[in-house]
Amino acid sequence: MTTSQDIVAFSLKLFYRQGFHATGVDLLSREAGVTKKTLYRHYPSKDALIDAALALRHTQFMTKMHAFVDSVATGLRPLAYIDFIASWVQEDDFYGCAFINAVAEFACPDAPPHQQAAKHKQEIQAYLKELCVACGISQPELISEQLFVLGEGMIVASQVQGYDASRVSAARMMARNAWLSATGGSTSTLNL
Repeated sequence: MTTSQDIVAFSLKLFYRQGFHATGVDLLSREAGVTKKTLYRHYPSKDALIDAALALRHTQFMTKMHAFVDSVATGLRPLAYIDFIASWVQEDDFYGCAFINAVAEFACPDAPPHQQAAKHKQEIQAYLKELCVACGISQPELISEQLFVLGEGMIVASQVQGYDASRVSAARMMARNAWLSATGGSTSTLNL
């Protein structure tokens, strides 16, 4: 990796674990193993570094989500999204969603991190809709929105209260019920 890539990778880890405002430039440069002067040569401001860190996180998350979901049969992919979220919230280094965290710290809708978060969530919603359309279900917008909201709820609940298997099980059941409703009760694509 290049120095620039190292800086943004270390910064993302710190921002994700500690928060954007709580993480100072001194710590960022120290953890990346560079001087502040070098950090500022690659990223002229902390805001530019936050922007780069969120862009990296978006790429990492989308790649991981696609790999997980796209590895199953087309008819199972919408519900595999819920399984992906259930798997992710159990990881040792889970500190919630970096984009939800960014919106909490940058509440103004015009703030660049807030805008990046909105775009990230819109891309997930569009992906879920594509998955539902590919399955040929009626009302793909509705089921994709339901799955999205269930996933978001699981993320926030797990961040605030920790992982809870019964909560994940409940989310999976609600997703399956929504799916059965959207498919007219067909279980041909589900492993119930």
